[in-house]
Amino acid sequence: MTRTLTILLTRGPYVSEAADMAMKTALAARRRGYDVNIFLYLDGAWVSHIVGEKDYNNPGEWLRSAIKRGARVDQCERCTEARDLHQGDINEGIDISGSFRFIDMMSASDRVLTFGG
Repeated sequence: MTRTLTILLTRGPYVSEAADMAMKTALAARRRGYDVNIFLYLDGAWVSHIVGEKDYNNPGEWLRSAIKRGARVDQCERCTEARDLHQGDINEGIDISGSFRFIDMMSASDRVLTFGG
């Protein structure tokens, strides 16, 4: 039986270690065979907007790696709109949805971790 981990990220990148730790945790969980859900909420929505390569810690790159490894990623619709982000501004593989999706993710999870708040 596969275990499921859901991660809620509420802090943006380069403000604290929350985004870094959330993405590293997601990747580690995938390596250990977990199904992983990530919900980007509040300023966590900014992580989806990091599209370029960086010479330093890059939670956007780690998010793309998690998606490639099978993590499901959703982003709060209202949080996205409030930051003037649009589907074309964010990395591929991320669904913009309402908080109801996060509730579904939590309900289907064995563990839920919150980073940033």
